[in-house]
Amino acid sequence: MVDRSASLGLAADKLSGAMTSTCCLGGPLRLLRLTAFAVALALAGSAAWAQEGAGAGWSRSFGTLELRGGVETYSAYYSMSGTWWNLAAEASPGFDMNRGFAEFWVHPKLDGRLPLDGDAEAYGALSVGATQTVGSDAFNYSNQGAVRFGSAMLGVRGTAGGWRYDVSFGRQPFTLGTGMLLTAGSSNGYSWGGGASAQRKVWGNSLVARAGSGELTGTAFALEPDEAPEARTDTRVQGLAFEWARPKVGKVGIAWFTVPRSQAIYPGDLAPLDFIDQGREGLDTWHGWADLTGLIPGLPALGLRAEFAQQRNEITRADGRRDPMEASAWMLGASWWARELPFAPRFSYHVARFTGDNPNTDVYERFDPMFWGNGLENWWFGANGAYSWLNANLRAQRFILDAYLSAQDILQFQYVRASVDQINSAVQFGQGARFTANQLLVGVPEPGLSNEIYLQYSRVFNPKLVVTAFVSRSSPRDGLEAAAPQGTQPWTTFGIGLTANF
Repeated sequence: MVDRSASLGLAADKLSGAMTSTCCLGGPLRLLRLTAFAVALALAGSAAWAQEGAGAGWSRSFGTLELRGGVETYSAYYSMSGTWWNLAAEASPGFDMNRGFAEFWVHPKLDGRLPLDGDAEAYGALSVGATQTVGSDAFNYSNQGAVRFGSAMLGVRGTAGGWRYDVSFGRQPFTLGTGMLLTAGSSNGYSWGGGASAQRKVWGNSLVARAGSGELTGTAFALEPDEAPEARTDTRVQGLAFEWARPKVGKVGIAWFTVPRSQAIYPGDLAPLDFIDQGREGLDTWHGWADLTGLIPGLPALGLRAEFAQQRNEITRADGRRDPMEASAWMLGASWWARELPFAPRFSYHVARFTGDNPNTDVYERFDPMFWGNGLENWWFGANGAYSWLNANLRAQRFILDAYLSAQDILQFQYVRASVDQINSAVQFGQGARFTANQLLVGVPEPGLSNEIYLQYSRVFNPKLVVTAFVSRSSPRDGLEAAAPQGTQPWTTFGIGLTANF
């Protein structure tokens, strides 16, 4: 299977900077960065071709210490027309809906392991991630880039008395369940560049402790995201999770986590004029997931999926009033892999709901998607739609067809239909406010948001060299059209990306 984590999509932390322009990098610095990227990518591509059929990277041993190193790269070009469905025409009349831009990512990494007494080992990871955008992305950030630490962590793992354990801390990736709420630990885009390809993933600081026996694992975690200055929320998350997993069947889990500190704001009744400051602070969430295949006897190709999340808190509105927060989300899905048919097609269907705030109640019902992600087959609903729909005040249906033309050639088709859960309620962060005869409204007056069609072709030359090309067309529905007196247009994106690792 192709790793589609580099497919077009954007995490929640991107949306609050919509339509904000920044200055370009200085000429000499930009030229130096671009030259370095060009050299690194050329070396990566040639090395990956030369190592076809062989493992990428290198390994060295110094006594009992084992080190492994390598370089991951990703380069992509995106061409867009009708960007933001022409919704920027009123707020930003000069916004260019037709644009093309490139993004580059170079990620040198080093992993190490050292055996300890008994059945235990110490391990660690160190990496540096460099991004560069050339041109203006969908948010009008131009020629931005940054060189920052990726992973920088240490851990100890082993077994004792029939139990296995793993304790780690530092900068590292962490995904809870399937990524519905906690997976995108790092910002992408803004002044850091690389917003469309979204390659940065590690949490800025973490402590993760796991203990398990057999097919059961318990996890305690404390997380701090690595946030760009333009998107900083100063959020802290801590919680517990329990999961049952069997490799050929799938997994079932449940988790609870809380947010002891956060500066993240929520859209209020009259957003963007009024916001709920520190809306996330104190949030408690229960989250459960089940992703299983072959659960029903006689139907080994049938996959079933169910997820839910329930959030509770108290929020303080702009006038000082304290109201309860009661929000929820769920997703149901089924898949069928017909391996006996030509091209071994795999069919998947998902339906999801993320509650929106009902403006006619005192209870605050808008779901907080936290740090969601994990790809277009999981929690990004549409390639273009993922820029806009924040898994809050959203209902989505998604159909996916994967076809394997050969072991190296893979096609994917997606259809995503998006609607709001509550009309006249914030869809993103409160953008799109409009006046009626006697009041200010946000959101859309009709439920329909968009219909999106996505087609992707991937060529796997070898496990370390993959080329992906795609086209996505998102057509506005009645809600967007009713909220845009200037008229709307379909949003079309063409893209091509190269993953080359060595």
